[in-house]
Formats: sequence, structure tokens, C-alpha cells
Amino acid sequence: MGGAQVYVKSLAEASKGRNWAFNLALGESNDNWLSQGFGSLGGRIYPIKHLRREISPLNDFLVILELFKLLHKINPDVIHLNSSKAGVVGSLASLAYRISGKKTKVIYTAHGWVFNEPMIFFKKLIFLWLEKITSPIKDKIICVSEFDRAVGIKSSIKTADNLVTIHNGIKLPNEYFLSRSEAREKIGPFPETALVIGTIANFYKTKGLEFLIRAFDLLVKDNKEKYLKLAIIGDGEMRQQLEKLIASCGLNDKVVLLGRIDQASKYLRAFDIFVMSSVKEGFPYSLLEAQLAGVPVVATKVGGIPEIINDSVNGLLARPKDPIDLTAKMQILIDNASIRDRFVQSGIKKVTNDFSLEEMLQRTLSLYK
Repeated sequence: MGGAQVYVKSLAEASKGRNWAFNLALGESNDNWLSQGFGSLGGRIYPIKHLRREISPLNDFLVILELFKLLHKINPDVIHLNSSKAGVVGSLASLAYRISGKKTKVIYTAHGWVFNEPMIFFKKLIFLWLEKITSPIKDKIICVSEFDRAVGIKSSIKTADNLVTIHNGIKLPNEYFLSRSEAREKIGPFPETALVIGTIANFYKTKGLEFLIRAFDLLVKDNKEKYLKLAIIGDGEMRQQLEKLIASCGLNDKVVLLGRIDQASKYLRAFDIFVMSSVKEGFPYSLLEAQLAGVPVVATKVGGIPEIINDSVNGLLARPKDPIDLTAKMQILIDNASIRDRFVQSGIKKVTNDFSLEEMLQRTLSLYK
């Protein structure tokens, strides 16, 4: 479950019992759980046949036509676009809708600017240019972190007044998470004596999983007396590349690629340490979830992560793309039970106090008016 999908699902759930209807347009290849979960709330779902994650001029033009027809069908008061691809094609469809004489408000949530992702310079320029030329169509742009807002202002995507930071919010009861023993049994099974380092991530370049695997390799060599395991929940385009790296490091018996698991965050307590090795992030839900689950955290210092993790207060921050530094930070937690306990208590307190779902929804819905 990606961050943008969790975000949309939260907004859909907020519509229940209110005096307005929430419609969802999504690519046909999108996750079935989102459609099923949204349908249970009584919302209308509209599959967009040609919507794809990657750039495709023909498909993207057809998406704009599909969205334009859909907008005339439902006549929305507010159009809320999520993530870069929807932000571009949705803006152009919204412009055509307005030109046809219709009025609507357009809100766009940038879940981390795509031009910050690891890609060739020319491609970065294209994505930056697309954000700039479509920004006048958007009435407000929501940034999920102050980092992204600063980037948006510096890149002249929109004026400071029209770039609003609203951190992702979360609310999960303690009973939502499986106990340590139950979680370990279901996704492992992992024995009680194993020290399990874990993460939840799609297998994309932005998640930096190759750096996590290399760091874990160093960790295993430095802790031969300990029974260490690395468990990764997720899947994606880099799976074969990661499998080859695991084999080349001789870690086939130490690293477990668990694939996609429904409601993956329920199993977080199977981990002794949660690690996020991303090279680019917006404001990751999995980091909030790990802290609510009471799992000590090591994460890279990118995007909005430092707005979640205060280094050495409720977690440790490592340099991105640096397996040696990541190894050192994980070793600190392995060696110090008292530090782990302190981070757990501080993490639960920070997420509960600073990143409430209610505040996120209230501030987001206020932009609809």
C-alpha cells in the first residue's frame, strides 16, 4: 500500500456520513484493495483505461479525454489530484473542463516531487517543466512536508501562498498490530532468538533497498555470534536485481523477500528494528506506522523524514546511499536496549501528538470550501 493510496483512502473514509459525495478515478491496473475499500464506503469508482505510471504520449492524451468526459458526467465542485502523473493529466483535463464553461476548484497533493527521484537529468527537467506549466491550473498545492514546500518555492512551481504543507496523519489503535509472536509466526516464521531487521517498501529505485542489503551484509559480518535476519515486505520491478545482489553477498539464508502482504503494517511488531533506506521520500506512512507499533527506527535523512525523526530522540538518521553509515546506525540499536526503549516511547508520543489523522483531514477538507 503506497503512501498516495493510503492518503486517498483516508479522504474517502472521511467522506462517510458527510453531505457530499466522493468519486474516485483511478487506473485500471491500480490495486484492487483500493477499489474494494473505497466501494465499501459507498463511493463511485471510475476506472481510467489508459492511465499508466510511466509517460506515454498517446495513452496520456487518451487519459485527458477520458477525464474530460468523466468531469462532465459527475460535475465535481472539487477535483483533488494525487501524485505527479495524475497531477499533470488531471490538470489538463480540468483546464479543458473550465474552458467549456464549468467551474471547479483544483487541489493537488504532491506526494514528493517526482523530479527529485533518481533519474537522468533530462528526465528531471521534463518532470519539473510539466509541474511548472500545469501549476497555474491548480488552486492550491498540498506538500506533505516542509522540505517539499521549500523545493516547490525554490523551483518556482507556485508562490509560497499557494503551496501548503499538510503532514500526513495517522490513527491506528494498539490492537491493530499483531503481537510480536503472532506476527513472527505468520510472516516468517522467525524464531524468538532471531533479531529481525525489517522494512516495508515497493521495489523501486527510490527506496534504496540495494543499500539496505549491502548494509545488512556488513552487519552480518560484524555480528557473527548473533542470529540476524532481514525481512522485506513488498515487491516490484527491481526484484530480480535485488535477488541477484542477495545471492552475490551470500545472504540467501539471511534475507527474506516476503512479497506484497495485505495490511502489511499489522506485522510490524515482527521486527526488532525498522529501517527505511530511501534515497527520496515525501512523508512516509510506514515510518509513522512503525513508531506507533513500538518498533525503533533507523531512516535516511531525505525528504520529509527529518520532520518525523528527530535524530537521537525518536530514531536515528543515516546518510542516504551510504551502507557504512546505515550499518553503524543499526549497530547502535542492536547494542543498546535502553536506546531502543527510549526511541519507542518518544516515537509513539511524537506520532500521536504531531501527526494526527484528524488534523490532516480538517486542514485538507478546509481547502475544498
